Amino acid sequence: MVIGNDAHFCYLMQSYIRENSRQALITSFMDDVLTLARREQPAAIIMEIDHSDNVGWHLLRELKSDMTTSCIPVVLCSWLDEQKRGSEEGAAAYLRMPILYKDFITALTDVGLNPCEQK
Repeated sequence: MVIGNDAHFCYLMQSYIRENSRQALITSFMDDVLTLARREQPAAIIMEIDHSDNVGWHLLRELKSDMTTSCIPVVLCSWLDEQKRGSEEGAAAYLRMPILYKDFITALTDVGLNPCEQK
């Protein structure tokens, strides 16, 4: 599952996920993401963290405090250097933008997914 408000970010993450023969569910913060995650139980959540508001941080706390979604690994993606905060809030991995395919694959491996061979 990819959560983001930036169309370019969502497109790039969708492309990376398709490279690994997986399906991507793309959503924005405007949707009821928590309900969607409960229902779909994605293998991982790739989430854009924006510098302009705290919506992403709030959603991460909700995901990690809900018993039906707390085990889903969340990979945060941001232009900000917030890796320590991400770890403290429960993120499984943190990627600084711009995100290279190699780094994306490493993050998936780090959260326990088995992506295809690296390019």
